[in-house]
Order: sequence, then C-alpha cells, then structure tokens
Amino acid sequence: MDQNSLSRLFRGPFNFFRVDPEELRRIVPDFEHVLPTPQRIFLEQEEATPLLGFAVLISNEERALRQALEGYMGVEEEAQLAAVTGEFVDMRVYERAWQSYEAQLSRATENATRSSFGRHYPSIFWLYHSIAISRLFKEIPRRILRYDLQLGKERGDAIKYRVLERFIGRVLSVSYEIAEQVAAEAEEEERHLFPRLLERMRDNVLILTEDYVSSDLAELDSYFRGCLRLDGKDFRQRFAAMREWHDQQLLVDPELQDAARHLLGVRPDEPPQELIKRPGYVRFLSRRRGYLSEVFLTPELIEVWENLLLKLKEYEILLALRRLVIPVVEKEGRLTCHAPNPRGGVTPQVVNLSTSTRPMEFMNPWVVDPVVRRFGLIYDITDFSAIVSALRRSGNVEQDSSYTRICRFQRQINQMARSHRLKLEKYLGDGALYSGRHPDRLLSMAIGVQRYYQRALDDGFPFDRGLRIALNYGQYRLLPIQGGEPGEDQRYEFFGHGIVELSRLVTGKAMPEIDAVKNLLLSVGYSVSEVDRFFGPVMDRDVDVVDKGEEDRRFFSYLNPSGTLINEGIVVTRDFIRALDEAQVLDLYQALEGKRSYVAFRVGESAGRVVVGVRKLGQANLKGLGRVPLYEAVDGGAWQLERLPQIASGSLLEALERRPAETLST
Repeated sequence: MDQNSLSRLFRGPFNFFRVDPEELRRIVPDFEHVLPTPQRIFLEQEEATPLLGFAVLISNEERALRQALEGYMGVEEEAQLAAVTGEFVDMRVYERAWQSYEAQLSRATENATRSSFGRHYPSIFWLYHSIAISRLFKEIPRRILRYDLQLGKERGDAIKYRVLERFIGRVLSVSYEIAEQVAAEAEEEERHLFPRLLERMRDNVLILTEDYVSSDLAELDSYFRGCLRLDGKDFRQRFAAMREWHDQQLLVDPELQDAARHLLGVRPDEPPQELIKRPGYVRFLSRRRGYLSEVFLTPELIEVWENLLLKLKEYEILLALRRLVIPVVEKEGRLTCHAPNPRGGVTPQVVNLSTSTRPMEFMNPWVVDPVVRRFGLIYDITDFSAIVSALRRSGNVEQDSSYTRICRFQRQINQMARSHRLKLEKYLGDGALYSGRHPDRLLSMAIGVQRYYQRALDDGFPFDRGLRIALNYGQYRLLPIQGGEPGEDQRYEFFGHGIVELSRLVTGKAMPEIDAVKNLLLSVGYSVSEVDRFFGPVMDRDVDVVDKGEEDRRFFSYLNPSGTLINEGIVVTRDFIRALDEAQVLDLYQALEGKRSYVAFRVGESAGRVVVGVRKLGQANLKGLGRVPLYEAVDGGAWQLERLPQIASGSLLEALERRPAETLST
C-alpha cells in the first residue's frame, strides 16, 4: 500500500500512529489479510464523489442485537459487582440475558462467516459491533460510582475489566465454535474463517473499551488502574515531565539534534513530541545524561510505555477503520446516511445514497443481498467458432491477422462502453456482457456497436456473418469469485435469470429443440422414416421459414411462425422498454421502413444523441423462459424526426402496444 492510498484510508487526527507504510507494516505485519478494505459508497447522484467506508444497514434485527448486548452487559456487571459486595444474583435472569445475546450474536457471526468468501465480513462486523461495546464499557466505572461512591473509587475499574474478561471469553467461545462448524461443512481451514481482527481486539482491549485517547493519556486512567494495576495519574505526571525535559534538550543538545535528524530522519518542522512516539526512543533517552528516573519514567514504567505505545498505535489503526463504518437507514424506500458536511460544518448532513447501494445487514443470511437489478447488454458475433476453424486452415498469416482484428474490435467496443459509463462484466470469447444503471446509455451503446461493426466490415473484418445484440432489464445475482487476497480487488460474476435471458436473446434458442430430439432418437436406433412420420404434424404446424423480406437488411430481427427468434440485429425486452419509459420523457415519432412500422425517438447524452426506432416483434418461445414479449431496435440515423408524424402519447410502451406485431402495409 503506497502513501497516497494509505492517506486516503487512514484519515486523522492521530496522536500516536504515523500514517506511513513502514509504520503500518510494523504494527500489523499481515495487514493485507487482517484489515478489511473500505468500499466506495455512491450518493444518489452517482457521478458525485463517493464516500469511502463500510455501509451497514440499521434494521430492527440489528437494534435487537444491541438491546440484547445491553441486557447481557447489565446483568454481567451486576454479577461482578455482587461478587464484591456479597449480594444475591438471580442466575436465571443472568442466563436468560446471556442466552438472548448469544442467540443474536451467533446468528450475526454465522451469517458473516458463511457469506464472507474472503470479503472480511466477520472483521467488519466486529468493527461495527465494537462501537456499541466500547460505549458500554466506558460507562461501567461511572455507573458503579453512582451506585456506591466509595466502592466505585476503590473497585470500579477492576470490576470493569473483570466484566471485559468474562465478555471476551464467552464471545471468543461462540466465534470459535461457529468457525469450526462452518470450516467442517465447507472443508476449509478454521484459521481462514476466524476473524483475526477479533484476536487483535482480544489482545488489545483498548478498541473494546475506548472511543478516543488523547496525547496526554488522560482517558486511560481507568485502563491503568483496572488493567495494568498502576497509578495512572502518577504515570501521566512523570510522562509530562519527561516530555518537557526532552523538548528542552532538543534545543540545547547538538548531539541529540543530530541523532534525531540524521539517524531518525526527523524533519525540521516536526514537533519534538513525535520523537517520543517512536518505539525504543524513550529507552534510548533514559540512558542519556540528565535523565532523572526518580522524576521521569522509571525503567519499569519505560517498559510499560513501550508496550502501551504499540497498543495505542494499533488502537488508532483499528479506530480509523471503525470510523469508516457508515450506519445506513432505510426510509420510504430510500437509503440515507450521515455524511461529512461539504461546507466544513461540524454537524454532518443527511444524504441519500444511490439506489444500487447494497449495505451490509449482518442479521441477514447473505449479509449483502446478492440479487441486483441491472440493465444488461450482450453482443455476440455470428458463427464465430466456424470462422475461427476456417481461418485455422488458412495458415498463420490469416490467423494472426484475424487475431489482431478481433482484439482491436473488442478493445474499441470496450472503450465505447467506458465512454457510456458501462461496466464490463465478462468477456465471452466472441462477445461480451456489459451492465449499467441507465437504459438510454445501453441503447445508445447498442447502436454504436452496430455502426462500428459495419465500419469494420467495410475495412475487411473477417468475422462477417453478423452481429447479435440483446438488451434487458432483469434480476442478476452477484457471485463473489475473488476478494480478500493481498493486492486483489473484489471481483463478482453475474449469474441467474438475467444472464439466461440475454443468452437466449442472442442465440434464439427455442423451447422445443426438435432437431436435438430427432437426433437422439436416430442415435438409439429409430429409422429416419419413423422419426419423420412421428414429428410430421409438429413440423407442418411450426415450420421455421426464412423471411427474405426481413433478411434483406444488414441487421434484422424477427419471429418465425413457431415463435422462434431470429436475431441478427438488436432485440430488447418489455422490462427494458418499461424502464426506459420511466427513466425519461421521450418525444415519439412514427417511422416506416418498407412494411415495418417503428416508434422513433432520440436517446443518449447531448453530445452524442442517436435516433432509434423500436417495433414490437411479439411473443418469443425461448428455452427455459417460456413466452417472452420482445421488440426490435434499429438505427434511425437516416431518419429526420422533424419530418415524421409525431405520436401524441408520451409513453413508449403504449405507442408500441397500439401497433400490431406483424408487419404493416404502407
């Protein structure tokens, strides 16, 4: 991780941690495996600068988890207090409180573990959950003071850390048990499933008990008394006296100045206090003349400081990540959160997030819902494999030339997709799948791909048997196939109904597949005459014939009488048309091309608007999908819309449905 990436991720202020790659690796040597990577969270206007962090949905189930935590912490505190005062504890109430919290915690932990797939969900859960935990632990000594002033002064901090010890023991037991169970089911190693961030929280309890530590350590008096069994006030006085002496020495001691500048690389403008925050420096300082152990830190307290310093640096690293947890609330169908005020105000502003945002919900089995709705575009080069095989027999020169041309073709289309702000989901060898959130951009892209293919053919492109394009708006599932490894970005693959629909639209694969059944019967011994006689009635009724009137065009799409789709152009689904209607108000015109009637309109951004014509094809009979209403889209670049009759209806779908699916007479 370079300095720029580190600075974007770890935003201050920091009192102990230096934002430096070497410092990070020294404190967390395997940070690539331990620390989760914040994701971009887009606002409602997706072009705006995104937030960086972990979006967590605050649901009713999550609120129940926090309430169960508060209930258990309350009875655990009472039990530890009763152990000191000798009061009676109702163990039934105690166990019920723990069981309530354990059930909720187990559910969240199991969901995060099963859904993680290398995405550090368990670690993000503990970053989020530790916010509520630290607030509760911070208040324990104050609550005991209110209960009994004298007891609070004498034993409040010790009780706090006894509660913490009990809490950590039980939580780790639950987490280890779930990791072991999931590892056995998934045939993975348990150590890969257990959140290593939780182990660091166990060893460094500051992240579970504090929400801020200042440079003078004033917030750590409870930690000194209850955990280290030291007088925190005395330590801080000695520490302050040593810092004051050190500041003076840097002004008058040339040898110390040279050591700081040349050995430690201290900048001239760096505050002298920063030197003390370097591991080993106070130990070095204690060996110099003039250091007074009876006034400053003693050798024993120096060791305490050196150990504490590493914990404080690690605490601030985890705290910086915890601050990136962004609670998200769903209200009236919108996701909102508090974001920093762009005008620099102290009070954060409430902002709406993009509709594509999928916040983490740890009480949900998937944590992040894998189902998304996207606009999809897929293109497919006709007879690609057959052409490749033919070129293979033509010699190396033809093969190399075709390889260069197909690479150039696909690179150009990918650049076109980036200009339309579409995302490449996967290459398909002879095509590619892109997704987007704006239907007009995908429709404009489809026309652009067709035009570029025509130019490529004019330039001698060898894959010249056609280009099929399909557009839909459908449901996709995101399959996490990569993520969590050092230096790797998270990667997802689309699968599900949306992919199946697009693939059927470019192949035209029909439901019956009579030829496949006929071939199967022939292969098991039936004669040709028997098979033809059996399928004769079906073939006579649903025969697929070539429509020469349609195929006279360079790009065409139509349905055969059997409902089979012939796509050598652009086909779109009804859901895509409906979404296009909802996205913007279109000025509609009627256009005629031969016997075909189209509804014409402009799409795209102002700099590159294109004219598109759409007509209804009818109900296609596609394998695995049943009957699907489809429409053909064509390039209307040759039309002059202003000279065409305008359609009064503002709804594209209504205008299309009023026109019959069959061809019209002029």
